[in-house]
Amino acid sequence: MLTAYCDGACRGGNPGFTSAAFVVYDGDEERLTGKYYLGPERHTNNYAEYMALVYLLHTLSHYNFRRVSIYSDSQLVVNTVNLQWDIREPYLKELTFRAYAMLTRGNHTLEHLKGHDGNRGNERADALDRK
Repeated sequence: MLTAYCDGACRGGNPGFTSAAFVVYDGDEERLTGKYYLGPERHTNNYAEYMALVYLLHTLSHYNFRRVSIYSDSQLVVNTVNLQWDIREPYLKELTFRAYAMLTRGNHTLEHLKGHDGNRGNERADALDRK
């Protein structure tokens, strides 16, 4: 069973210098990782969190991975992409709909988990986007 974790980071203020990362596990084995610098423009932390999910979903599609259980510590991303919350920021609407389309196309699930709570996958994604 494949599980994946994604995380975005913002440094130097918000908006600031942003990065995004993800990790994919097959059982206990780390199968894929990705990390991206989102600059040189400054972006918000929310943008970084969305981009982490979008990059992850693109990668899952590229490898034709389906039915992946995806976890994010961003309540905003999880609840908007799962269509439980309205999207207030116009610049995030496109990212929300793009992520929703890829999520449903791949039959993936997206769930929230508490960040910095000792979860191995979340801690790994967090470490990747801070390098």
